[in-house]
Amino acid sequence: MNPAEQVDRFLDVFLNWQSVLMSFGVFVVVGLVRKIGTQVDGKGTVVGGFAQNKWFRMFLPLYPYALATLFCLIPKAPLPDVVKISAFTKILYGLYTGWLSALSVQLIKGILEKAGAKIPGDA
Repeated sequence: MNPAEQVDRFLDVFLNWQSVLMSFGVFVVVGLVRKIGTQVDGKGTVVGGFAQNKWFRMFLPLYPYALATLFCLIPKAPLPDVVKISAFTKILYGLYTGWLSALSVQLIKGILEKAGAKIPGDA
């Protein structure tokens, strides 16, 4: 297999609509859990909720990986054909899409903070 075919194969597996869909789904679910679990008063100040719990916040960086891996283990999940081979490949693909989701959260959060936006739930 020549290098051009290897690059095409890599792009077919790792940069496709399934990866984007899975990463976006994890991004939305983690965002909703944080939104639902954060209590804000009338002034926009965070006053509590389970999302402010020490243990929840300590494991927050791991949630995208765990959710994406669970999503990949769902029998009818939209996965590339190469990934459907075994449970091990599904787990690896889940970790990859969880990483994409976590990376996108950090990028979007950084852009918003540079723009001066206040992000609820980070207090």
